[in-house]
Amino acid sequence: MKIAIASTNGKKVDLHFADADQFLIYEIKDKEGKFKEIREKTSLSLDNHTERWIASIDLINDCKAVLCNKIGKGPTIELRKLGIKPIQLDCAVEDALSECSEHLLS
Repeated sequence: MKIAIASTNGKKVDLHFADADQFLIYEIKDKEGKFKEIREKTSLSLDNHTERWIASIDLINDCKAVLCNKIGKGPTIELRKLGIKPIQLDCAVEDALSECSEHLLS
């Protein structure tokens, strides 16, 4: 299963979902997370907040979960409609992967 992580440096889950310029994509298998790729938003200016979170959803629409520091009500609803579980965390990426693999695979 693929999960997306909103992180500025790959070490900490530290970005608001809509404000993330990139998402780290991990594959969780056998209770371990393996880094796959970085997906970056377009360099086009997205001034509207709604446009920013829609662009984020478009980047991760094949993932089963997204880990971010904060997320609003609108994107949470839309993610859930797509079967993507939004998870708010404030911790190291490594800890987040460990915690999520326990819960998402059980």
